[in-house]
Amino acid sequence: MTYAYAICSGDNIDVSGVTTKVHFREVSGPSTASTGGTVTVGCPSPSRDGKLVSGGAAISGGNVTTTDFTKTVSGGPHLNGSFPSDSAGNPVADGTARPAYWTAATHTGGTPSPNSYSDVWALCLNVHHEPGE
Repeated sequence: MTYAYAICSGDNIDVSGVTTKVHFREVSGPSTASTGGTVTVGCPSPSRDGKLVSGGAAISGGNVTTTDFTKTVSGGPHLNGSFPSDSAGNPVADGTARPAYWTAATHTGGTPSPNSYSDVWALCLNVHHEPGE
């Protein structure tokens, strides 16, 4: 199943002081049979990048938007998780915490998966206020 989200504004709302920044990270693997991996990226500087508002993840056979997997058998590479985390990739379980990172958890399946890549995105939102606001 695939999901997509959009962040929208309403009519007559001034968004001139709002900026977004997307951080992306892609790593090779996992490729060995029955192994998993994680990759994490984030909004480490709230004053510069803004605060984490969302993220996303994927596993691909190369470029996530243009390259298919070379292996088409069942049990192949799959995404196990996409979640807010700390900088080490640990899920943030406390509902009061303000995570600054997003993690992708990927897995090869039961057979080797050469040329697999794990991808993760973090969406950062910054609201700039004028002095005196």
